[in-house]
Amino acid sequence: MTNIYETTIIVKPDLANDQLKSLNTSIDQFFSENNVSIGYREDWGIKNLKSTINKYSKGSFKFMRFNASADFPKKLDSFLKFNTDCLRFLITKSFNELEEVTPQVNKDN
Repeated sequence: MTNIYETTIIVKPDLANDQLKSLNTSIDQFFSENNVSIGYREDWGIKNLKSTINKYSKGSFKFMRFNASADFPKKLDSFLKFNTDCLRFLITKSFNELEEVTPQVNKDN
């Protein structure tokens, strides 16, 4: 049985393009190794944080929605926890459709 999950990842805002590509590649590779495909993805851009995280007052927000088994979120949690480019992340079970657009996509910073 699979469920729809979504994750929001806050990444360091000062990453170079090659570092960001490397991070995206490692996340994609982790998903493919676990036979999970990302159904929907958004880049929300760099936003101000309410409080500083590791001396960063801004963060680059990434959003993904995916279909996975119930044990995958724990694996993803472990993977993201040890990634030094991720400042924070949140993984939740979604009640939205897999490819539904979020309201955030139309907002400005």
